Amino acid sequence: MKDQHAANAARQDEAATLYIKALSPLHLGSGQADVNVDAEVIHDDAGLPYFPAKRFKGLLYESALEVAEMSELSGLNLLAKEEIDALFHRGCAGEAQLIIPKLYLEDQAAMHESWAYLEEAFPALFQPSDVLESYTSLRYQTKIDRETGTAADTSLHNMRVVDAGLCFKGEIEIVDGNRRAWEILVLALRNLSEAGLKRTRGFGHIACSMERDGKDILSPILQDVLAQAEGGRQ
Repeated sequence: MKDQHAANAARQDEAATLYIKALSPLHLGSGQADVNVDAEVIHDDAGLPYFPAKRFKGLLYESALEVAEMSELSGLNLLAKEEIDALFHRGCAGEAQLIIPKLYLEDQAAMHESWAYLEEAFPALFQPSDVLESYTSLRYQTKIDRETGTAADTSLHNMRVVDAGLCFKGEIEIVDGNRRAWEILVLALRNLSEAGLKRTRGFGHIACSMERDGKDILSPILQDVLAQAEGGRQ
């Protein structure tokens, strides 16, 4: 019994490194615009784009609910809405606390230091807007007039997107959690494949992975969960 208590304690307050890779252009809107950009990407003071923590946590919650719905329809019994709400503290507070930070580009600290130095030393050559353009692109769209088949007047607009191939990372933590809390998180991450705006237009495709001590932990946990669900259905 003492060994079991020790094992349970060892699973508490664990952290893991989360990676989000943009498989297609990704719009992480800042809610801001100017004379040149209609929909800007959120970025830090140096001009480096990042993935907001609150927004990503909301996406994870929605993804977990989708898994619960799919598991109910399939009879696998993978997740229940009640345990999802408890982990994400939606209407009820469970013992475990899911902590998700802002997710920054890989090597963000070193890049921020370098860009900030250049911006301070050579302000005429380097501005945060210049840095942002190094990691993003502008996409233009227009609305077609159905009657004429041509572009509608004053309908041209643009939005900035994070370039495909960029990867964001951060340390995700579950305080006072257990194995089940990590299983819920893994199922939500595995199901999450889209983020940002214009998802039906080819934008916002992402891939999530999670490591601890440099080793993949998402796949092994996912395999265990699916095996247990299949065994319970037989």
